[in-house]
Amino acid sequence: MKPFDLPNPISALRALTPAERSKAALLSGWLFVAITTLWLLKPIRTASLLAHLGSAELPYLRFAAVAAVGVVVLVYTRLVDRYSRLDIVRGASLAFAGVLFAFWLSLRLGGEVLGSQRWFVWSVFVLVDIYSTVMIAIFWTYTNDVVSRVEADKLYGLIGVGGILGGVAGGVAVDALVKTIGSLDLLLACAGLVLLGGAQAWATEAILRPAPRVVVRVEKPALADALEGAREVLRNRYLLWIVGMVVAYEFSSAVTDFVINVVFERAFHSEGEIAQMYGRLGWIVSITALASQLILVPLLLPRKRVALLVPPIAMVAATLGLALLPTVGLAILMAASDRGLNYSLQQVTKETLYVPLTDMQRYKAKAFIDMFVDRAAKALSSVALLGMIAARGVSIVASLALALGSLLVWLACSSALGRAYARHISSTTPQGETGAALPPAPTTS
Repeated sequence: MKPFDLPNPISALRALTPAERSKAALLSGWLFVAITTLWLLKPIRTASLLAHLGSAELPYLRFAAVAAVGVVVLVYTRLVDRYSRLDIVRGASLAFAGVLFAFWLSLRLGGEVLGSQRWFVWSVFVLVDIYSTVMIAIFWTYTNDVVSRVEADKLYGLIGVGGILGGVAGGVAVDALVKTIGSLDLLLACAGLVLLGGAQAWATEAILRPAPRVVVRVEKPALADALEGAREVLRNRYLLWIVGMVVAYEFSSAVTDFVINVVFERAFHSEGEIAQMYGRLGWIVSITALASQLILVPLLLPRKRVALLVPPIAMVAATLGLALLPTVGLAILMAASDRGLNYSLQQVTKETLYVPLTDMQRYKAKAFIDMFVDRAAKALSSVALLGMIAARGVSIVASLALALGSLLVWLACSSALGRAYARHISSTTPQGETGAALPPAPTTS
């Protein structure tokens, strides 16, 4: 491809082998259901929070979420070597479907009195946070395990389309249905979709028949085993650059999300209006992501350093614009530049960075980064927001100033990570179509 040639998605699809098309279709369909479920749940939990407790409660909820996810990471790291990748998916799907059904039944019996209780609002919020962390991380870990480095640049753009269309479907469904069937019955629909995702994972495994994971079990004390992913991250410079990028992005994204909540809270008042607006925001963001996925991903994904730099640059521009004119329209533009690129270019680029790594790094170090570091960064943003609120009140301009500082760190980490990836790739030779695992990145020790 010449430097300024626009990609042709149809030609790219035709260039794939039948096996590659099947793999992309199966994984894309599974991601579609997972993200549809997420975008049904997110407006419900956010509307409940803003209607009953207000946006000022959000920083405290971040702490609760990071504590809950920390426990989940410890459990996941202990289980991942004891069960197959399919067992992990099926177990998580059954657990989340069961909890969602329990929430639906509780609300059906307890009504608005229960739904407005602080502890219940917190429980719903944390549950959705755990779902978005665990189920999406499990999907990408599975995908990174069955897709080779050679296939990744060709397939990840197509796989990601399923997630983006899922965001469109979930957002449109909330926008259209929340005022007719209500948030309550959407919870029941989500429980069914989670079970469907588990069934899709089973079908994917049965059709693709990927090689089983080879895990060398070494018995360790329970706590040492659970912390293995954290230790792997701390001794590997490449993974630490990923940590820096994730922390900086999640910090800035959480702060700008807080600002968007404030703008919406001041513009709309009823729970139904807020839920409908967030549903509308969901499909607007997803359409933006779809355009990015079809145009930017095929064009930039092979150029990792450029692909890593585009999202933070776009966020800097949107942050400055919203600081100058804090309106609903510019808040939507901010969300589109953040989540639209995060769900497309940024997500698939970040996932390809893990494909050449070892099994330990893909399963345990990645779980630590995606599940715990991700939420810890949000908790860090909550500390900053609480300090800012204590000093300045709920200030849109002060919040965006916090975000801008983090965006600059994100830019620096992304640039360094792009160089590190290029060094790793240039120092290894893929073994044919199956690709070759890269040796561990240079360590800090």
